[in-house]
Amino acid sequence: MSTPPLLMIAEGRKPRLRKALKERPKELALHMDVAKLLRDHARPDWRWTHFPAGEARDVRTASKLKRMGVARGWPDFVLVSPRGLLHSLELKRLGEMLSDDQEAFRAWCISRGAPHVVAWTFDEALAALSEWRVLRIEIAAAGNGGAR
Repeated sequence: MSTPPLLMIAEGRKPRLRKALKERPKELALHMDVAKLLRDHARPDWRWTHFPAGEARDVRTASKLKRMGVARGWPDFVLVSPRGLLHSLELKRLGEMLSDDQEAFRAWCISRGAPHVVAWTFDEALAALSEWRVLRIEIAAAGNGGAR
């Protein structure tokens, strides 16, 4: 067990200061922000849904969903363009990586020309949605000053 810094100072010793941990926003907050953006600003000729397959569930519910056909690796948001092209948006918490199943789905999409983006921040998700022309309005990234 280490000695608390104030006690070390009182004993005349120099404490080693630790860097404060940087808080990483929860992935849920990013999901909610992207969903709100889509609800408020998605063009009406686009269809989209959130695919909530990754939450912790009790064994009975998980087993039922698996029997119903819920598959691993699908993205958090599935969007369909006016031309019927699937677009996939996977959201991750800063510092987290894709699972093997998610990486396989991403590779499958890319090999078939279906756009797939992994975003760790709201600005990255916004950039993908803007590039795909999903939104009715142009919204600048947070660092650039808001809606235009």
